[in-house]
Amino acid sequence: MDESLAAVSRRDLLPGPDQALRAVLDLWESIDDTGGRVLVLEGGAGSGKSSVLRAVQDETDGACELLAGARWSREVPYALLGQLRTRTPMYRPTDGACQASDRVHIAESLLAEMPTETEDKRLIILDDVHLADPESLQIISQLGHRLRGTRLLLLIAVTPDTSAEVDADFLRMTTSPVCERVTIPDFGRVDALELARAHGVYDIGEHGASVLVAESSGRMRVALEILSLLPEGRWPADPADLPLPDSVVREVLDPIEATGSSEVSDAASALAILGGPQDLPRMASVAGLAEPSHAVDLGVTHGVFRERNSAGRLTLGLSRTASARVIIAAMTPSTRRLFHERAAESAYREDERLVHLSAAAAGADEGLAHRLSSSAAVAERFGRWADAAQLHFGAARVLPPSAGRDNELLAGIDALASAGRVTEVLPWIDIGKNIAPSTLRDTVLANVAIHRGHAAQADDLLTRADAVPTDDDGLAAQIALRRTLDSLVRWDGPKVREWANRAMSLSGVDEPANVESHAMRALGFAAQGRIDDAKEDLEDLSDRHLTGAQNQRVRLCVGWVSMLAGDLREAVREFEAAVPTQHERGSLRISLWAHGWLARVQYLLGEWDESLRTAEVGLRQADRANISLVAPLLNWTTAEIRLWRGHPIDEVMGRSDSGAILSDYLAMQVPARLVRATAANVRGDHDGRVAALRPLLDVDSWTRDRTSFWPWCTEYVDGLITLGHAQRAQQAAANFAANTVGARDHVRAQAAVASARICQGEGDIPAAEKHFSTALELFTRGRQDTAAARVLYSRGQMLRRANRRREAVESLVRAREFYEGVGATVLVRRCDQELRATGMSWRGMSETDSTRNTIGTSAEAGTYVPLTPQEMSVADLVVQGMTNAEVSRKLFIAEKTVQYHLTHIYGKFGIRSRTELATVHLSGEVPTV
Repeated sequence: MDESLAAVSRRDLLPGPDQALRAVLDLWESIDDTGGRVLVLEGGAGSGKSSVLRAVQDETDGACELLAGARWSREVPYALLGQLRTRTPMYRPTDGACQASDRVHIAESLLAEMPTETEDKRLIILDDVHLADPESLQIISQLGHRLRGTRLLLLIAVTPDTSAEVDADFLRMTTSPVCERVTIPDFGRVDALELARAHGVYDIGEHGASVLVAESSGRMRVALEILSLLPEGRWPADPADLPLPDSVVREVLDPIEATGSSEVSDAASALAILGGPQDLPRMASVAGLAEPSHAVDLGVTHGVFRERNSAGRLTLGLSRTASARVIIAAMTPSTRRLFHERAAESAYREDERLVHLSAAAAGADEGLAHRLSSSAAVAERFGRWADAAQLHFGAARVLPPSAGRDNELLAGIDALASAGRVTEVLPWIDIGKNIAPSTLRDTVLANVAIHRGHAAQADDLLTRADAVPTDDDGLAAQIALRRTLDSLVRWDGPKVREWANRAMSLSGVDEPANVESHAMRALGFAAQGRIDDAKEDLEDLSDRHLTGAQNQRVRLCVGWVSMLAGDLREAVREFEAAVPTQHERGSLRISLWAHGWLARVQYLLGEWDESLRTAEVGLRQADRANISLVAPLLNWTTAEIRLWRGHPIDEVMGRSDSGAILSDYLAMQVPARLVRATAANVRGDHDGRVAALRPLLDVDSWTRDRTSFWPWCTEYVDGLITLGHAQRAQQAAANFAANTVGARDHVRAQAAVASARICQGEGDIPAAEKHFSTALELFTRGRQDTAAARVLYSRGQMLRRANRRREAVESLVRAREFYEGVGATVLVRRCDQELRATGMSWRGMSETDSTRNTIGTSAEAGTYVPLTPQEMSVADLVVQGMTNAEVSRKLFIAEKTVQYHLTHIYGKFGIRSRTELATVHLSGEVPTV
């Protein structure tokens, strides 16, 4: 088991791990009533998974066994199961072969040993399953499907990054409906803030929290060590001054020293200076090694190096995230300069050579500064913002204090922000603020503020910058470019086009400001509903054969417009092309937007697992990079899937940025409000659902000259109808329908759903059914399976209430099949509730059983009172002590409808109070709603 968090006591568990621990222990307690279960505990490195397992062992004491895989025994059949305490020796084949029949026999033998009703319950933990022998995992996958008749909890700890190494059959079992699942969020910025403040470090701030996550490699134990070493508990202004925990230093240096080889040390120093995996000739050149093979072999054996094979190119890198910082800190200044000089001599690219020369320089060198600045301009032209930042900072390093040095620093800050590396930018912000006020400074700081989601600060800085006249067209174009982005995330189409046109008029056709503004101008057209104009604008850019981040931006915008047009498969292709940043040195900020919209499209297509993975990867990157602007978009999909899959609401909402809901940037506010609305819907709190969406009528309304980007209007109408606010719902639906007459299919489908709910509320079932059918056809044509399932559920619910039970069952079963396939347990339960209420047979339920489940017992002994399915559901909840309002939220019906059913129930039983109902009503075998 990974012991990285072993030193953390249970009281130090953060909300995510603590909630996971409570979920595991709750399930352990429920084994007495529910029978054996399989629980998957999922969490990445540093998430707190190991400390949860340790706490589970402490809480369950002797009832618990831990089985852990190990790389050295992976090839030994049944090695993992051999750790299990059994009454009889593990069955092994006599001929040495591992036949399938052997594994079946072992599975049956083990099942017979599992505790039953008369025996104490048992807990088996499986850890490091990616290192376990496949034979053991295949046997366990057989057991997993047959535990209900036992009193065993099988707890499987998994790490998403290692799933590819796990036996395929076992992996399918862990993702099947037979398994419960608890996911621990990664140790991120919010956790780091909470951890720091719990240990008395109050001045850390969001940036410091991001740095703490990065410096600890996402490991809570290391983060605690760093916090404990801070002088007087104060966070340093410069992250370079953070103390290096001795455990991290020893973790890096001990394996190097254990080799006893100066060549391994030199090779490690070379890789640290070069800043990433390198091919062997380059590493050897910087390390000064004529023949590196022996040093490489020795370093790999001792875990100093790790070989990688990427696209057929073999490279060597340092094994640990913190290695470079530790090794460089241990080098003398003269040694560092020597290695930088060698790195410059062996550099494959001129800009890299210049950066190493600046790092090796012992003083000012204005000639080198000029060369660095010129090279930075070339990198910017091709959108290589991270390279440009290094070059600008390199130029500042070899310039004496001057206005020129200040401008290079500002240019470096701006380039880092454009690359999406906001965490690396923030240490420079104080330096930037100390530079004399200027238009350039305000423009650069505004760029950082936009990516951090600080709308008011960005607007103030850009207003000040634009108010100062300038003859510098390049600077004016830069201001207009920032205004274009600011307008885009406000989803203000006319302003996007206005500022984009201005930026393009002030810059050359191949300059970054021109290309970026041109791409965003297309989205300005899209925001006004002019999809064809947007496509035409993007075709002009596509014909220019752009590379790097510029091509990445165009691909993102093409995907964005394709999604708005309803062409989801085209959108997937374009977003996938915009996600990678490694090969063409693209921009992380563009990649994160691509992650966000790709996840959303995958969700709409019904590919929930892929969508969740995409969004979670993006969220982790956004958290590390401190790009708050895009986080709500990524969290929208993540939270919605988790909420519908039954994850604890407080846990899901605890990962959301609560401030985003008030942002002036619609790209932040609308997704945040949609998450709140979904959480309220899951709770059955329709007042909360409507309250979350109501402000969007003012800030994101759909008009003839403006399109909304987010599907909130249908949700708003549905919530109003559920609450009985028919007039407000009718007005909202009518406005939406009137302004989307010429819209794309998926938008008209949303309007049709809203109209259907209005007609349903008015009792016009034929008209409602017609609207639902239209929506279903349009969503199905666009392959929006998730939206189509929602229509099927709503239509089935309506038909059931109209007493068209057979048609209702058909629609509800189709919706249920989809929700079961994507693991949406909350929605599966709602479908089951509606299906029970039809009284019809479905999926094996007999008419006799259905009839039996709709019988109540009369106060008169020996007689029976028949209740309708809905009356039975209401009665079941009322006798549990629920109020009418609580019953209405639970059953998703109006409070007046609850009272209507209660009146009929009282009449059938001849009673007058809830107390009397509790006395006479027996629910028999009716499932709990």
